Amino acid sequence: MAVLAPHRQHNVGSKLLRAAITRIQDTGHEPTLGAQVSAMGFYANHGFLPEGPIFDDAGIPHRQMRLAGDQSKTLMPLDAESLRFDTPSLLVAIEPQIDQGCMRINLLRLSSDEAAWLTPRLCCVAATHGMHTLILEIPEGETHFPLQPPELF
Repeated sequence: MAVLAPHRQHNVGSKLLRAAITRIQDTGHEPTLGAQVSAMGFYANHGFLPEGPIFDDAGIPHRQMRLAGDQSKTLMPLDAESLRFDTPSLLVAIEPQIDQGCMRINLLRLSSDEAAWLTPRLCCVAATHGMHTLILEIPEGETHFPLQPPELF
C-alpha cells in the first residue's frame, strides 16, 4: 500500500487500510502485512503488532505485523499527532507529548484488559517515532517503558 506524498496526512492511508481490513475479515481471514520498518507506527496505530525477524523486500527492511487481539478495540489516528482508542464502552483521545526522546501520554484509568491491549501498540508507535521511552500517566501514577528500536521491538 502506498499513498502519494501530496495526499499524505489526509487519512487516505488510514481509509485504505481500514477498507482492506474489513474486506479481509469479511472473508474470515486474519489481517497480516509486511510493513516497512519505518512505517510500523502507522500500522500499530491501526492495531497491528510486529512479529518475527526483519526481512528485506526490494532493499528495504520490513517486518511482519498481525492485527491481533480483541477486535472490539481499535487504535486509530485522529490526525497527524493524536490517536483515538475505542472499546465498546470507552472512547479516549490520546494526545502524545514529546520531549527529548520521551513520549508522554496521559490516560484516564483503564481496565487491566484495556491496558494490556493498548500498551504494546503505544510502545510500537513511540519506538517508530524514534523515542527511547514511553511514559504512561494514569491517575495512580506513571509507568516508564524503555523502548528498543523498531527492528528489535
